[in-house]
Amino acid sequence: MCRRRFNSKSPIKQKGLVLVLVTAAMLSLVGVAAFSVDVNHALMNQTRLQNSVDAAALAAAVVAANGGTIDNATAAANSTLTGMAGATGNTEMDFSSSTISVQFSNDPDTFPDGSFTADGDVFVRVAVSSYELTDFFIDVFGIDKAIASSAVAGPSASLEVVCNLVPMAVCTGPGGGASGYTVGDLYALKLGENGVNMGPGNFQLLDFGSGADQVRQALAGNYNDCESLGDTVTTQPGNQIGPVGQGLNTRFDQYGGGGLSADDYPSDVYVGEPADIAVLEADGVTITYSDTSGSGGEAWGYSDYETAAAACPGSADCRSDGDSNRRVIQVPIVDCGSSDGGGVNTLTVEAFGCFFLVQQAPTTNGSKQPVFGEYIEECYVPNGSFGNGGGTGEGPFRVVLYDDPLSESS
Repeated sequence: MCRRRFNSKSPIKQKGLVLVLVTAAMLSLVGVAAFSVDVNHALMNQTRLQNSVDAAALAAAVVAANGGTIDNATAAANSTLTGMAGATGNTEMDFSSSTISVQFSNDPDTFPDGSFTADGDVFVRVAVSSYELTDFFIDVFGIDKAIASSAVAGPSASLEVVCNLVPMAVCTGPGGGASGYTVGDLYALKLGENGVNMGPGNFQLLDFGSGADQVRQALAGNYNDCESLGDTVTTQPGNQIGPVGQGLNTRFDQYGGGGLSADDYPSDVYVGEPADIAVLEADGVTITYSDTSGSGGEAWGYSDYETAAAACPGSADCRSDGDSNRRVIQVPIVDCGSSDGGGVNTLTVEAFGCFFLVQQAPTTNGSKQPVFGEYIEECYVPNGSFGNGGGTGEGPFRVVLYDDPLSESS
């Protein structure tokens, strides 16, 4: 009698195994998909957080570069983070349960800096840690969905291309270095006179237009061109003392009938001047500055301005709607050896210099007085580019981001 035998591996008995394999595969795919939702969500918020700390570090460093206190800079960092959280597309951001750290250093590679002093170059590190995100599925895997970011910002190397200049070509000074000027000394920046060779301290306007309105606006801060080290600039003839003074004096909220608007050209945050102003004597060289209203009974100058501005509002000379360091002007310093006088000259840019306007500029020829400026070592400008020299030096600088020495992902 013939018996029929069945194979144990027949399709009928394999149906149950296929179902198990398909179910396991589906669970794996669902798990991977769920995990990817959390990962992509974390990556998106990591980018948002990094942009926020970058902006906060830059904001704090700009405040410090403009003479603000450490408290002012810290407040700027925190305010920027709050503003970023409230920006369009960032409604999910919430720093309330995060740990926020704002540190200061005189070296971008050293945080914390135990020897930090606010009188040196100020670098700011802003770090946000323990930033918790909403969990969708990742808690199933026992993973904590928290992110962290940090950023360091501070002054750049000396700029080789500078925008936002005051378009006055100033002759190199009599001292050493590229500029020839001594930090802390007061100089009479005289208007170049027609027919007289320009010498140290003399300036002529750059050739950007001859109209009085153009001169006022450019000297008030509306000069949009950029100049480069080693390039040549062309000066224009004519003193135009009135428009020059009216433009420069917007920094003291004195507009001299020039028709300029305080909304467009705000004053400095502090507009006080020395008790006894500087005077250029008849010889055109000697400066008499007998003021003793500065710190320690010395002549009032930039360091006193910084102290007074940091204490605002607290004086009748403070301006709540003013801008920091408007009284600091950035100018090209040129080789005047080839100048033939107050007419049109083509001169080489040797350096960029920063001068603090100690007092208002003259607005009439009758005063026979120049623009007085104290030479300062460094000054902040928002636009420009620098070379590969590294570190900061004399002249204008920008505020830039640096690699964070405490972050592997920086």
